[in-house]
Amino acid sequence: MTPSAEPLIIAEQVEKWFDQFHVLRGANLTVRRQEVVVIMGPSGSGKSTFIRTFNALEPYQKGQVIVDGVRLGEDLRGIETIRQEVGMVFQHFNLFPHLSVLDNITLAPRWVRRYSQEQAEAIALDLLERVGILPQAHKFPAQLSGGQKQRVAIARALAMQPKIMLFDEPTSALDPEMVREVLEVMRDLARGGMTMVCVSHEVGFAREAADRVAFMDGGVVLETAPPEEFFQHPQHPRAQQFLDQILF
Repeated sequence: MTPSAEPLIIAEQVEKWFDQFHVLRGANLTVRRQEVVVIMGPSGSGKSTFIRTFNALEPYQKGQVIVDGVRLGEDLRGIETIRQEVGMVFQHFNLFPHLSVLDNITLAPRWVRRYSQEQAEAIALDLLERVGILPQAHKFPAQLSGGQKQRVAIARALAMQPKIMLFDEPTSALDPEMVREVLEVMRDLARGGMTMVCVSHEVGFAREAADRVAFMDGGVVLETAPPEEFFQHPQHPRAQQFLDQILF
């Protein structure tokens, strides 16, 4: 699906420190509505911290982040609004182990969106079918494979009916044979027009699903380009070095 021209995320000159460590050094990125952007780069380049500023999981000290017209800062009302509109999937699933799959998915819609139990369960069951694990609805996370847990995490984020989905290395904790099933769910979301920002090293997914690839190093976005251009003709020397190491 072709992205619109309307920007949904605008990050400008974002700077972030962890004590003395300057992790983001003026990072810039604009994401359009219905666009899929994959952020790549070496470990420690600030990728995960950067996307966590998009839903205020990480505060920033300088610059600005505007999501769907709301500037994320110290106004807690704006943060609460945006967190309802931005779903996030983490590397290590972050499911509640004492709740069933169905209860994990329905919890936020019932408490935050004020959906009825019946309405929340109907949405959850539809999403579980969509991500291919409807038979697991009444199991607990400990009874699932890693790939199944991550698909539950995706369904849980989608249950809030977000405008944007953030993925923070969603396949890096999975066994190789489980990666494909999670990436297929993400491809389906991309085909459906979901606005997505994904921190990932999955080159195949980036080539197929991304509208643009953003390359980060040293807390800065050094290059953005369509995937075919980025992988075949990277412009920044650091991007060329990175691709030489991961493409073989």
